[in-house]
Amino acid sequence: MKRLLATLLVASVLVAALVACAPAAPKTSGNTAQVGAVTVQPHPATLDGKTVALRWNEKPNGDKLLTRLAELLAEKYQDVKIIKLWEQAPETAAISKSMEDSQKLAATIAALKPDLVIASQAD
Repeated sequence: MKRLLATLLVASVLVAALVACAPAAPKTSGNTAQVGAVTVQPHPATLDGKTVALRWNEKPNGDKLLTRLAELLAEKYQDVKIIKLWEQAPETAAISKSMEDSQKLAATIAALKPDLVIASQAD
């Protein structure tokens, strides 16, 4: 379980970097888009007092995994605030089908101002 938690936390840093970065306007060409330079935020030293957003894309059991992760984070870190996006912003519990969907999703999550975002896919 500790190894799973560590793996999820590492993966979450990647997701957090994507949500917290400030990309240039995408250049589109057909069905593809190119994103300009981004600024990666530093890793938090601790999650004590931080806000962690948990994102589920509606794949089976992903919400169960994230719910358990929320319990483990609450046990380990003081005053960590957990946002289950699928409950607070149900429109985020979906698989993005386009660049526009992804941009709307990222904007919705960023508006909640989390310090970290952890996303899960599960089957």
